[in-house]
Amino acid sequence: MADQDLEKPLKARDSVKAGARRVRFDGVLTLAAAVAVALGVAGAWALFVHDPLGGEPIATAAIERRAPARPAGENAAPATPAPMKPAAADGAHETSREGVPVVNPGDPMPKAGPVIIRVPGAEGAPASRAAAAAPSGPLGAVQNAMLEDSRYGALPRIAADGRRPMDVYARPQAAVKTPRVALIVAGLGVGKEATAEALKLLPGEVTLAFSPYAADIADQITAARKDGHETLIQAPMEPFAYPSNDPGPQTLLTSLPAPANLDRLRWALGRASGYVGVAPLAGGRFLQSDDALAPVFTELARRGLMFVAQGQQESRFAVLAEQSGLPAARASIPIDQNPDAEAIDAALADLAREAKQTGAAIGLSGATPLALKRIEAWRAGLAAQGVTLAPLTAVLKPQGPS
Repeated sequence: MADQDLEKPLKARDSVKAGARRVRFDGVLTLAAAVAVALGVAGAWALFVHDPLGGEPIATAAIERRAPARPAGENAAPATPAPMKPAAADGAHETSREGVPVVNPGDPMPKAGPVIIRVPGAEGAPASRAAAAAPSGPLGAVQNAMLEDSRYGALPRIAADGRRPMDVYARPQAAVKTPRVALIVAGLGVGKEATAEALKLLPGEVTLAFSPYAADIADQITAARKDGHETLIQAPMEPFAYPSNDPGPQTLLTSLPAPANLDRLRWALGRASGYVGVAPLAGGRFLQSDDALAPVFTELARRGLMFVAQGQQESRFAVLAEQSGLPAARASIPIDQNPDAEAIDAALADLAREAKQTGAAIGLSGATPLALKRIEAWRAGLAAQGVTLAPLTAVLKPQGPS
């Protein structure tokens, strides 16, 4: 009896250990079975179900090698690729006019030599973003010749035949013998109501300048041009008291190297097309720096644009523009610097008076409701004063590119 009593604890411990082993073994079997079922379901899905989102990421591209351009003076027309044909059978390929094999999807790739790869549906795509930005027809062909692709979209440039955007997009103006005034209304685009009101009230002779931060600036400039306005795009430039006074994240700064400032300028230029030139958004300090301004002016000159800024006696931007071959203008009369009706009327009267004295004058105003109302009343009496309201390019003295 005592021997049996001594054996009882040992047997109990063995029973517990055996039970634990069985639990662990059963758990492993259950987990293995679950994994096997999951793999089986995944395999069946892959074999029998078409998943349009499955597989490796793919992209479709049209790759085409064209014949080299013929030297100028040859009469033969440039070769163009032959139209796409069905894939040839038995390893044969169609041949382009250049004698290069054309490979369609499913064709075996030639073992050596150049090939043209045609992707169905790729034909007819725009040759470039610049081509897509220009309208169709003869005018579109002219404008497309003055566009250049960039990371920021289509940028203006001088066409191969010498046409400049500032000339092509200028508002036609008959020659007049009377003194001329040009009026620029700036800061448009961001405030849609103010922009719509300016387009409603201002005649086509008034030049409109748009902020590059406007979400739909391209459409707004197109609408302004349809109403007969010359347009400018504003480039944010470092003002005094920067960064407390900050024109935005793409501001050209005197502390940045020239490549960084040119990159920011191209961002602004790529926001739209159809404008004749650039006006600064702020810029008091930037316009004082010859080192910062000179590369910008060289860039604008080579793109066939003009530059206009509110005049400052101490600024040398007119001298730098002349050295760069950049057509530039100085808006000498700030119209709504003092937001008071009498002060605005006095500034507009000064603008007409300066035009009579010098033959031409340029004023710059914001698009506040009060300014627009006073401008409307002022322009109604210009003819009686013997002064003509003219677009900006008609007031600017012509100056060819360098």
